[in-house]
Amino acid sequence: MSLEASPEAPADGSTVPAAADDWGDGAKVRRAWSTRGLPAALVALLVAGIAGTALYIGVTARIDRAPRWSRDLLERAQTHVWRDGWTIAAGAIAAAVGLWLIVLALTPGRRSLLRLRSPGGAMTVYMTRRTAASFLRHTALASSGVLDARVRMGRRKAVLRVDYHFRDPDDLHDELIERLEERANALTLARVPRVDLRLQPVSGR
Repeated sequence: MSLEASPEAPADGSTVPAAADDWGDGAKVRRAWSTRGLPAALVALLVAGIAGTALYIGVTARIDRAPRWSRDLLERAQTHVWRDGWTIAAGAIAAAVGLWLIVLALTPGRRSLLRLRSPGGAMTVYMTRRTAASFLRHTALASSGVLDARVRMGRRKAVLRVDYHFRDPDDLHDELIERLEERANALTLARVPRVDLRLQPVSGR
């Protein structure tokens, strides 16, 4: 769970009106942003290592005290043909890593969290997808005739695959849809997920 502070309420005791986003009308629900600590640390170490090596080579070459390995490296860089397979492969890997870092920087991450409704924006609270899926699964299992239920929880839709026996599928479908939609609304998610129910009859059990 994540909490974020917001501006204090008015001193006269009046209620701060809740924004539409806070109450989750489904239009503007922001996801939780990840701090990206590990990627940031790896990039910082990589950049620091490359920059430090380049600075060391430049300074030692300037004072004509460059070690043998740095002179060999500079000579190879000047005479190497940058069209062989290893060079192209290294460039492709570097480009892929760079694209991955850009995607990390521009996307929220923390896909496992679903935002809950917050009255007046006093705080921001999140529920994990696993917890929400568990609530829906237990709701489905509470119906007679249901043997098992598997839930794939998304931000906009919850897909349930239910194994059943000894029940009319139409009656069971209507019963489960009603209970699951009621449970989905009771979770107080900022964006109430649409329930996609798929029934699978099981014989011999």
